[in-house]
This record gives sequence, structure tokens and C-alpha cells, in this order.
Amino acid sequence: MDYSSQHIPYKRIDLHIHTTHSSCYDTNMEPEAGLVVTPADIVESAVAKGLDAIAITDHNTAEAIDAIRKEAASTRLVIFPGMEVTAKGGHTLAIFDPQTPSDRLRELLAAIGLTEKDRGEGYCQTNLWMDELAQRIAEFGGLAIAAHVDRSYRGFVASNEPLADKMRIHACPFLSALEITVAEDKALWNNGEMRHYPKKYACIQGSDAHAPAEMGRRTTFLRVPELNLNNLRLAFSEYSVRIRFPEEVPCEGKMIP
Repeated sequence: MDYSSQHIPYKRIDLHIHTTHSSCYDTNMEPEAGLVVTPADIVESAVAKGLDAIAITDHNTAEAIDAIRKEAASTRLVIFPGMEVTAKGGHTLAIFDPQTPSDRLRELLAAIGLTEKDRGEGYCQTNLWMDELAQRIAEFGGLAIAAHVDRSYRGFVASNEPLADKMRIHACPFLSALEITVAEDKALWNNGEMRHYPKKYACIQGSDAHAPAEMGRRTTFLRVPELNLNNLRLAFSEYSVRIRFPEEVPCEGKMIP
């Protein structure tokens, strides 16, 4: 442990943000409402909510990333390029360094057999299991985070897959962290005390936002010197001192909401 980390301020992040390039985004689900959400709207909402970084994680596509990076260039907001990829067993967040070209993510999609018709569609999936996908993400230089593991229907723990498959996915050495929606279970996952799932894991929360108003509704605080992929790895390996949920972070004697 680097004890100097105790003097590094927490950074507020949301690693699960969708855009209009996901077919299930609010504007696409109700086109009759005539709502419009632009990349600028997403960046402005993130800044207004006090976020230091967001990951753009559309379903099986990287098409929104460059436009949002361009909008964020004049702000302090860090953009992690990413995707939410559907695999056998459930959804996985593939998170890459802020400097990664979006073409690198497109290459990953092609390598796992997802075609143009699959872009933006959460119901389209690679033939790989989640643990196999996690290995491919790592080979392409990214971090694999199991998405909303405790939520039906695309969280692998809450899925109807055989327990043996779920246990194998959980034990995968290429899986970097778990995204959970039941914050009260964080310690159980951290300590490997969840029944059937003994491996200890870093946990994050993400908003899974499908509209600007939803951004930041579930966030994670990281104690790292700057926001990049190497420091995400550091936080995931030293989660006991570097990762906090909002209710765990003191702020001038009060808890951050």
C-alpha cells in the first residue's frame, strides 16, 4: 500500500454511461416525444453533477466516443472510451485508457464476431462466454468489469445460467471488478463472502444512464493521483483503500450524497 494515497482527494466517476447510439436510450424508446440529446448535453450533465470522469459504454458500439471526447476537450472531464458488450452469461463493460483510439474498440468488436448490424443492440451477443470475452478485452489492452452482476436479466449472478458457469465466470483471472447495484453487499463481494463466489473483488457502482438526468445516480469514488487506465488497475488491486461508495466518503465532517 502507498500510504501517501491517504492525502490524495477522491475523484468521482461513473463508468456506465449510454448515449443515443444505444437503441434502448430514452430518446430512441420514445421517438414520438421528439426529445434530442447531443454529446454536449451528456458532457454538460456530467460536469454539472460533479463527475471527474465518465466511461461511454454503449451496447456493442464505440460510435459515440469521438464526438463526446471532442465536447469534453475544453472541460476537466475525463472520458474513458468503452462499450457494454453482450456475451453468453451477461453484460461486460470494456473500459480503455482515455487515449485509446475508438478504432481499437471497433477492432475488438470485429474480433469477437459482432457485426455492423449488432451495433447499439444490447440483445445481440458474441458467441463467447463472459470469461472468454474478458480475456479478449485484456488482450486488446482494456479492463473487463462484469456489469450489474446482481440485476436481472443481464447480470451474470442474477441470470438463469447454470451455477457452474456463473462460478467459472466469477473466478476468471481476466475479470477486473464487479459492478453491483446493491451497495450494501459491497463488503461481501470485497471479502469473498458471497455464497458460491469466494474470489475477492473490487466493486464499483455505475448509473447505467440512458438519459442525461440519470447520470451520476450511482457513482464510485477513487483515491488515485490521476484518472487513467493504469490508475483504475491500481484502484482495483488496492480497493480497500482506494475505492469508496458515496456513503463511505467523508466530506468536511459530512457524508457526500
